[in-house]
Amino acid sequence: MSYELLVEVTRNGTVESRHFGIAVVCDVKGNVVESWGDIKSLIFPRSALKPMLAIHLIESGASDHYFLNDAELSLACSSHQGEDMHQKLVESWLSRLGLTEDNLACGAVLPEHTESAHQLLASGQQGCRIHHNCSGKHTGFLTTALHLDLPLGNYHLLDHPLQQLSLDILSDLADIELQQYPIGIDGCGLPAPTMPLLQLGHAAARFANPVDLSDYRALAINRLHKAITNEPFYIAGHGSVVSELNEVTKGSVLAKTGAEGIVIAALPEQGLGIALKIADGSARARSVALLAILDHLGALSDEEKHGLQSHISPTILNSRGVTVGEIRPAASWLPALDR
Repeated sequence: MSYELLVEVTRNGTVESRHFGIAVVCDVKGNVVESWGDIKSLIFPRSALKPMLAIHLIESGASDHYFLNDAELSLACSSHQGEDMHQKLVESWLSRLGLTEDNLACGAVLPEHTESAHQLLASGQQGCRIHHNCSGKHTGFLTTALHLDLPLGNYHLLDHPLQQLSLDILSDLADIELQQYPIGIDGCGLPAPTMPLLQLGHAAARFANPVDLSDYRALAINRLHKAITNEPFYIAGHGSVVSELNEVTKGSVLAKTGAEGIVIAALPEQGLGIALKIADGSARARSVALLAILDHLGALSDEEKHGLQSHISPTILNSRGVTVGEIRPAASWLPALDR
């Protein structure tokens, strides 16, 4: 397996740590526009698949039946931080379905949003399933299961019809049969399929521009584009690269992270998809690498880059709040990006 040096972490201008990875840019036909490292490596896309997994909500008719709005559809695609806005929307959505957090298959956790977690603990409360970053995705699965009159108790298991449907949708977008590859279990309890990074890039490109997909699938994807663009802070949260990139670009870049150093981006106007994996699973490196690729592709205006500067060149602060270093694209990678 071949990785390339993508990101460096510095302290006082000296490189302290290095992050290696693989990345690919694909078009809707699956052609490789550019690549770095061994893009045929098998990876777990993890939560990067969530926008694609939300397609069933639209195609099944569940979204229309339950009058889901843009915020709810964006939340169904999310790895949310558990901010108050996320908690309240999951609660109201479940209530409208006649369900409670006990119906969610994900575990009870504290919110990832630090302030929300502190407020919760200060009030004497503990974490719950609604706080889980995947609770929006799970509520989406429950919505479709209810609409299709499928069992609710085991909706998260691989042999459930809804999970099989999800694998079919992902296989269609990636243009491969996912059942041929290993399938694990995700942190939230749902199946975690694997695929080569190349196929994830192809799927991201087809999500960006579903011109080669069926009309009803294309309509579903375009509906999700609209929801994420209109409600970018429900797909992740304030301060996150996903929400801020989606907001600043007004939907010309639709990004989604996954655990263990995964990130994808769909570029609807260019019909391109980007998939990236940081070898050591670091979250701090993936955003810097993605934004470097987006800049290389000319996908960001000067104004957009200004609005995303904290993600393009994140600074490292010590405990006194003093800047002591930065996270940046590797110096050896930049000439390759400029070619």
